[in-house]
Amino acid sequence: MSSDNNNTSKLLSTFKSIIFALIIALFIRYIFIQPFKIPSESMYPTLLVGDQILVDRVSYGVGLPCSKNKLIAPFKNIKRGDVIVFRYPMDPNSKICPNGGFIGLTSIYYIKRVIGIPGDTVSMKSNDIYINGELISRATSETYILNNEAHDVFENSFSEDIDSLRQVIYMRKTNSETTNLDIKVPAGSFFVLGDNRDNSMDSRYWGFVPRENIIGKAFLIHFSWNNKFKNVKDILRPGRFFNTIK
Repeated sequence: MSSDNNNTSKLLSTFKSIIFALIIALFIRYIFIQPFKIPSESMYPTLLVGDQILVDRVSYGVGLPCSKNKLIAPFKNIKRGDVIVFRYPMDPNSKICPNGGFIGLTSIYYIKRVIGIPGDTVSMKSNDIYINGELISRATSETYILNNEAHDVFENSFSEDIDSLRQVIYMRKTNSETTNLDIKVPAGSFFVLGDNRDNSMDSRYWGFVPRENIIGKAFLIHFSWNNKFKNVKDILRPGRFFNTIK
């Protein structure tokens, strides 16, 4: 066999290996785990700009591309307090393809925390949140500094378990700057908020998240870098590597 034939055979074998690896990677990405990066400050202090996260696509069920039907049935319910990734409901093509299709490269995805599930009544009075008449938020004495501004830290509790406490932040306001809301979450939809409550476009502005738009639950920060670093040693945030998302 000539050297040209050997080279062609090796090249073909390498090409097949690359195609096979790509198919496996896409299969894992779509069926099991999908990576996302955090581009905005809407989930501070839970998630920072530059965090690279992994999303569990399986637990809530895997939807067929551009369909409400499930390829894999869900084995976990979406709960209050879960941090979810979903296709933005106001994305022009969202109604045609709610889950962004097989790869979803041109889709707009958001990440927020679930506050209300179907049937809940969610009430907001200033910084206080009530679910079905029960207060889930409380002020703390802590302060969070973001962009050189002081923010008040509140805790939201989604169950009696102390591990369910989640920190959220509000900019300090005058008494006249209040938010009031009283809504009932319809069947098949979810009410979501960003943890950075005064710097988040969420259900308060564009409405509910349809169940079929939800891609999965964010569960891990696998890498994090600081795009506003002032010193080379501050580029990476190793203390955030492999942190679970709560």
